[in-house]
Amino acid sequence: MEELAERSGATVRTIRYYQSEGLLPAPARHGREVRYDASHLARLGAIADLQDRGLRLTAIAELLRDAGTDDAAVSDWLGLGQRMVRPWSEDEPELLDAARLGERLAGGPGVDVEDLVRTGLVERRTDTTPVVYLVPSPGLLDLALRLVALGIDLDTAAALRTVLEARLGTLANELVAEFTDRVSLQHLAEAGPAALNDLLDALQPVTRRTVDLVFAHEMERAQRALLDAALNAAQPPEDPS
Repeated sequence: MEELAERSGATVRTIRYYQSEGLLPAPARHGREVRYDASHLARLGAIADLQDRGLRLTAIAELLRDAGTDDAAVSDWLGLGQRMVRPWSEDEPELLDAARLGERLAGGPGVDVEDLVRTGLVERRTDTTPVVYLVPSPGLLDLALRLVALGIDLDTAAALRTVLEARLGTLANELVAEFTDRVSLQHLAEAGPAALNDLLDALQPVTRRTVDLVFAHEMERAQRALLDAALNAAQPPEDPS
């Protein structure tokens, strides 16, 4: 037990408690000697990982009971949890000092840093010395600068972004809920977390492509409707005589 505690980082008292609660299988007995093996070390690692994800010991015990002695099943659940928080893009936040932010804006359309802060594209962090700037989405910042270079003012670009975020946020929630009801829960029950993890990996590029195409089609429809309305408004009224 002392060797298991040393290798796992858990205390002897914790190991005994896990055993009493059924979280850790009993060791093998050879006469008066008890022996732990690699499966016990793996189980302690799985428990630690699940705790790191915010699960209470009662929930961990239930999961381990469902998995039985199959630690691969626990690993499958851990893998599914990791998959669910995996980003859909490489657009990660950046922390820039004033000089690096200035370099980022150099040669651009002459946008003022204060305007970027006001429109939420950049956040000034005053809890450090010197002051630094958080760019929540470098990709959206680059797109906003491109729009300004095309003659669209920053406030208009910010308003368009707000519309997209609000509508696409609602759409994302509805898509996840619909997929969960129709596919995820059934697939999880029938094939298990590992298979669902593989399905989500395969579906991510398909989903992104589908959304891109549907949005493009809807933009075409909206533009045609706008053009038709403009043409109808421009036609002279018919002569009643």
